[in-house]
Amino acid sequence: MKRLWAALDRSLSLKVFLVCFAIIHLPLAGLLLYLGLGNPADPIPVLVVALLATLLGSLLAFGAVHYFLHPIELLVTAVDRYQEEGVEPYVQVRGSDAVGRLAETMLRLVRMQDATLISLKRQANTDPLTGLGNRRWLNNAVSSEIARAARNDLGVWVIVFDLDHFKAINDAFGHAAGDEVLMTVAETTQRQMRPYDLIARIGGEEFCVVATESGAAFGMIAAERIRLALELGKSDTQTGHLAVTASFGVYRGDPKSETFSEMMRRADELLYLAKAQGRNMVMGN
Repeated sequence: MKRLWAALDRSLSLKVFLVCFAIIHLPLAGLLLYLGLGNPADPIPVLVVALLATLLGSLLAFGAVHYFLHPIELLVTAVDRYQEEGVEPYVQVRGSDAVGRLAETMLRLVRMQDATLISLKRQANTDPLTGLGNRRWLNNAVSSEIARAARNDLGVWVIVFDLDHFKAINDAFGHAAGDEVLMTVAETTQRQMRPYDLIARIGGEEFCVVATESGAAFGMIAAERIRLALELGKSDTQTGHLAVTASFGVYRGDPKSETFSEMMRRADELLYLAKAQGRNMVMGN
């Protein structure tokens, strides 16, 4: 008996076969029962019994087929909701027949697709070398920061800095050493800023920090802190300890009247001014 139930649990074909068998033979079984109880074989009573048995068999068959296929309907609804609202589909699977395996496979594929999309999105928004956000990520993330600053009457500090003579490091020590320097700069910048400040690598050796703060000198102080940490620190590379300096442009923007592009442009202008005046310095508005 256990083997029969196990076979039923695994086989949709066997379930459908048993339902069809019952539909076909239920009228005959009804007639045999009716006559076996000693009832007369009059045409009208026999016809009524056969009709009732047929109707009962049809209802039972409909209920059984609906029970077997209902998980597919639930799966379609769940997938539609996933497409429209992004809600991860969930269907309680009954049994291990073809319908159950289909539901499990579909749910597994959706979860795999979700994981792949999350991974691709992370890769598209992350600098693979330093682990910081890239320019695309910064442009997407900064809009909510600017909106929050506008609501709370805060300034938006844009700090753009560029490593001084970085090409010389690559030429003298190789690109591997240059990569290690960039990773050290990223870690140093993260240590000097708050966890919720936006930090991105926006070019080869160019970085950007965006912070919202009401203080009149917050950005200048933060930039000087990073500059000093880079100047006093050493970048550990396979070729030894390398000294690194950077030039900074710091601009405090008004989130109610300026776009992020305008703030970046002004910060870049200040960065170029810092380079023109000797490098390894902070220039602000």
